[in-house]
Amino acid sequence: MADWKEILSDNGQQVSDEELLKYLDDNTPEEEKAVIEEKITNNSFESDAIDGLQQINNPERVKKHVSQLNQKLHQQLHSKKHRLEKGKIKDFQWVILTLLILLFICFISYFIMHLNNKGSIIEKPGQETKTN
Repeated sequence: MADWKEILSDNGQQVSDEELLKYLDDNTPEEEKAVIEEKITNNSFESDAIDGLQQINNPERVKKHVSQLNQKLHQQLHSKKHRLEKGKIKDFQWVILTLLILLFICFISYFIMHLNNKGSIIEKPGQETKTN
């Protein structure tokens, strides 16, 4: 359980897609297969992947499945990114609207205060100002 923090750590022991396909290929020399097997023994996920790939008889079919999975993954990531960007634009519009409302309230407040001060300075007819 101590390895749960190191899920994505790269120890240089990961097997690439090409190496997995080479391992399944009958024309691959035994030395290369031994190196790949050594890398696989350290990772249960990759050993499960090899077991699953060995059940598929046609290597071209494996390549086709991999390309389809990659294409679907790219589409899902792109659509998620697009939705996030679209939400950011809506949030930005709300910020602008809020700022405009605050600016309008400040302008109206200033205008009312200015009129109120102006009205108290102006003499009303029939009243005299006090002088010392």
